[in-house]
Amino acid sequence: MLRLPPASHAVDRSQMARRKLQKRAFNDIDRGALGGLIFNARRLHSLTQAEVAAAIGRDRPWLSDVETGKITFVPDDDIRALAHALSLDAQQLTATRDNVRKHAAAGAVALGRRLACQVCGHSNPDDANFCSNCGTQVFADVECPACGRLNEAPANFCTNCGRPLRGRLEPRAHAHL
Repeated sequence: MLRLPPASHAVDRSQMARRKLQKRAFNDIDRGALGGLIFNARRLHSLTQAEVAAAIGRDRPWLSDVETGKITFVPDDDIRALAHALSLDAQQLTATRDNVRKHAAAGAVALGRRLACQVCGHSNPDDANFCSNCGTQVFADVECPACGRLNEAPANFCTNCGRPLRGRLEPRAHAHL
């Protein structure tokens, strides 16, 4: 007699299959220059993300975000710790980080970067003070006073170091007003 798995197992399998389709293939991840350098060095030393993260005093998701290019600003202390843990040259890592940030900034200018309204989502010119669709005041990115990371204007805490951004919520691009 053929025994079928309970219906809940069938659902679990279909969800897993769907998730596998949605995930990027391991080699398809665009790691960027900094993330690729760190990823390759970690793999060369046969270390896990958790091992490297523990060695530098960070958590594994943070290291994963650096390796996949989600985080491009890595503070100097972390650069030195990564260089030590992975036997890399700290100056090379710093230069790679700085080069990535320069290219990202140049790309934003070349694309005519626009500000999205936090209320209606309308795309406004970079120099806009108010949304042309609903009239709400729009803000540019806010720089963290502690680490220099650019955060979206509505953020209350830095996405890099976790420090509060309150008191610096005036728009960075319009600070001269």
